[in-house]
Amino acid sequence: MKITSIILTLGLALVHTTSTAQEQSQAIPQEIQTTAVSNEELKQFANVYVEVQNESQLMQNKAVKLIEKEGMEVERFNELANAQNNPNQSVEPKEGEVEKLKSISAEIQKVQLDFQEKVGEIIQREGLTMQRYQEVYQAIQQDQSLQQKLSTLIQS
Repeated sequence: MKITSIILTLGLALVHTTSTAQEQSQAIPQEIQTTAVSNEELKQFANVYVEVQNESQLMQNKAVKLIEKEGMEVERFNELANAQNNPNQSVEPKEGEVEKLKSISAEIQKVQLDFQEKVGEIIQREGLTMQRYQEVYQAIQQDQSLQQKLSTLIQS
């Protein structure tokens, strides 16, 4: 799995989890809303992004170690996990694999919860609230110039 795709997925999940209620209570369509983002906020967001990338890599390493510790290959774990989530995909588990899958999944879920907590801490440490982080994230998604500035900040 690519680190960026996990981060983007996480970013979307963080934004989606807490902004769904906000979106339901707002009468103004998102296309009309524009959020001003200061250079300082963009720098804070970039710092969060870089730190989350590092934490994501650590989380992935922990997950791989958990899988291997149970005596399963990562590819086989992914194959079984994907089949479990997709009823159209049929994969026949071997003896003992269902129990291993459940055990590993429970441990990985703990690692993911820990990761989410760390992301929240990183956001706060950088001086942003979760709500403001989400607003900046949405503004970046809608504004190409902000995307370019963010890319420059991340690369430097």
